[in-house]
Amino acid sequence: MVFEQSLAIFMGAFVVWGFLMAMLFNLMLLGFKAKNDLKLVWVSIVMFISYFISDNFHDFFRTTEVFLTWFYYDLFTLLFIFPVIYLCKTKTSPGVLYAIIGLSFNSMLFLLLHYDVVIRGNLEPWWLWSVYSIGINISDLLMIVALIVDRDILGFIAIKNYIKSKVTSQKPSLLNKFTQTLQIQ
Repeated sequence: MVFEQSLAIFMGAFVVWGFLMAMLFNLMLLGFKAKNDLKLVWVSIVMFISYFISDNFHDFFRTTEVFLTWFYYDLFTLLFIFPVIYLCKTKTSPGVLYAIIGLSFNSMLFLLLHYDVVIRGNLEPWWLWSVYSIGINISDLLMIVALIVDRDILGFIAIKNYIKSKVTSQKPSLLNKFTQTLQIQ
C-alpha cells in the first residue's frame, strides 16, 4: 500500500513537472519568436495550472469521489481551452488536438471508474482498473510530449485526413448508390 501511494505521488509530480516544462518551452519559443502559436502556449499554460492545482489538492479529496473530482478538473480544463480554439482564427496545432483528445480520454476513464467503484460499489480489481492505470499515465505522457514537439505522434491527424480525402473524393457516395438502387421507378 505504501509503495502504491509513493508511486502515485511520484507519477503525479512527474506529470506536473512535464506540463511545467511544456509550458516553459512554449513560452521560450514564443519569446524567441521561433514560434508564434498562441493556442499552443495557452493550452500549455492551462494544462499546467490544471494539473498543478489538481495534484496539490489531492489530499483534500481522499474519498471515493476522487474520480468524479478529477473528471470535473478535466471538464473545466476543456472549458478553458475550447474558447481560445474558436476565437483564434489560426489552424489548430497537433499539440492542442492531442491535449483535447487526451483530456477527453482521461475524463472518460474517470467517469468509468467512478461508476465502477462508487455507483456499482465494486472493490475487486479487474481489467478496467488496469486499463485506467495504464491509460491515464500514457495519455498524460502523450499530452506532454505532444505539447513539446507539436507533432502528430500517433498519426491521428494523418488518419483523419486520409479518411476525409477518401470520403470526399468519391463522386457518388455509398449512400447515394444504395438509395438509387432502392428507388421504385
